[in-house]
This record gives sequence, structure tokens and C-alpha cells, in this order.
Amino acid sequence: MKTDKLWYLGQSGEIRYVGLDGHISRKFAPDCAIDKSFVPYLVMVFCLTVDLSIFISLFQMISYDSTLLLAVQVAGFAFGFDVVPIYLGIHLRRVRDGLSRDRFLLWLALLVFVMACAANVILRIATIDQIAPDLSSSATDLLSTVKENVQDDAVSMTAVAMTVMGITIPLLTSLGSFFISYMSYNPLQIRLRRCEEYRDLLRDEERQILAIQSEYDADEDYAQRLRDCDDKKYAAMRDYHRALVLSYCDYVNQAMKEHFAEPAAISALTEQDCLRILERLNRELDAFCDSDDGDNRINPEETKPEFLHVPKGTVA
Repeated sequence: MKTDKLWYLGQSGEIRYVGLDGHISRKFAPDCAIDKSFVPYLVMVFCLTVDLSIFISLFQMISYDSTLLLAVQVAGFAFGFDVVPIYLGIHLRRVRDGLSRDRFLLWLALLVFVMACAANVILRIATIDQIAPDLSSSATDLLSTVKENVQDDAVSMTAVAMTVMGITIPLLTSLGSFFISYMSYNPLQIRLRRCEEYRDLLRDEERQILAIQSEYDADEDYAQRLRDCDDKKYAAMRDYHRALVLSYCDYVNQAMKEHFAEPAAISALTEQDCLRILERLNRELDAFCDSDDGDNRINPEETKPEFLHVPKGTVA
């Protein structure tokens, strides 16, 4: 669908051009509808269907009760008459364009096709009597004999005609598949298009790298701002864990008070345990930040939980 937008914002936040490879599709567009990419495949499928129908009718007269043998015979002839000519045309085009020098494969594929044609001719000639069998009945009088001879001649001509068609049609479809594969396959044009698409992709990647480099060059304080941002994140996370430790202290102290429910046990919960926990937290934070000057340490006297401010000797 055609759009009026010239650019869009990518996932990484950069501006991307919409019609990056739009000219390539127009440059390599087919000249007519017959040259479209899907048309040769349709024609080849049509040729294969015609050959399959002819080969099935041939081998049904030979393999009466064996379905597996019938399928194997039809598949073998379809390979020799349709698949091999297609690859023969493709490889011949590569040899003609200078992309390959292996001509032995051409002769090998041609040998397979000739053997398939010879086998088809032999089978057609051997089964010529089975194509149009003699359906005339025996007669004793002269008139019946004359009619029988005329009918036999007609049947023989029909059998010959069917045999010729069974030999000619697969040959025509095979030559057609070879011609279409040779004409529709253009390896040099395909490689030229891939090279142009890859060239445009590399140019776009180069543009992105230069844009990132220009952004770094334009912002001289970018590294310092990144460090300041990291310091702020570290301070926020450090304060969060300190507050979390203090909340755990309050929760554990209150739970123990509710559990013991005795003045003597409650008086035993002094502030020494909480202070020891806070001192351990300070040591662990200093281990993560060696450059800490001590100002960010927790002052146990200033950050004591609410229950620790209860005067000594009294029940909280």
C-alpha cells in the first residue's frame, strides 16, 4: 500500500527512511505479466499434470494390481520428463552466463532425459495392441468378414495415433519445461539485485554509525552525565535498602513483643541488635562503593526505629 510518509521513528528512536529499497523493485520489475515470477511455476505444474495423466494411463495397462509399483513407475517417468529438464535449463543458463564450468552435469542430465524418452517409446510400442483392442465378433459370411477387416484397420490406426500422442506429448512438455526454466532463470540479474539491496543496507548502517558518532561528538558532557545518572540511581537504591532494613527491624521487634507478651522479655529487646544490623549494612555498602567518603553511612543514632527511642528501664 502506498503511503505519503517519507520517514518513521524506529524502535531504537532513530529516523528511518520509508522507501529505502523502493527503487529496486521498480528497477527489476517484469516487462509483462508473463514474466512475473509465479507464471513459470504454474506452467511447469501444468506440464507435470499432463505428463502424470499420460503416464498413469500407460502403466495402468502394465501394473494391474500393484498400486505401489504403479506409483513408483509414474514418479520415475515424471522425474525424467519434468524434473530433469528444469534443472538442465537452470544449469545450462549458469554455464552460459559464466557462473559454472561443469558441463559434465549437462551431459548427464541429457542422458537421463534420453533414457526416459527411449523407455517411453519402447513401452508405447510394446503396448500398442492393448491401447485399442479388437472388439469385433467372429462372422461366417463374406459381408461380415469384410466389415471385420474394415473395423480392424480402423482400430489399428487408432492405436497408432494414441501411441504417437503418448510419445509426443511428454516430449513436448519436457522441452517446454526446459525452455521456460532457461528463459525465466537469470542468475546474473538475481545476484545484481541482491548486491544492490546489500549495498543499500550497508549504506544505511554506515549512516546510523555516523549519526551516533556525531551525537557523541556534539555532546561533550555525555560521559559525565551518564556517571551522574548512575550515581543518582545508586543513591536511590541504597536509600531504598536502608529503609527496607529499618522496616524489617520494626516488624521483627513488634512481632517479638506480641509473641512474648511479658515485661521482662520486652525489656530484653535492647537497641544493640538493631545497631549491629545497621553497622553490618554500612560495611556491605562500603564494599560495593570503595570511593564512599563516609557521608552516606547510616548514623545509628539518627536512624533508629521508633521502638528504640523508648527510655531505658521502661516498657515500650
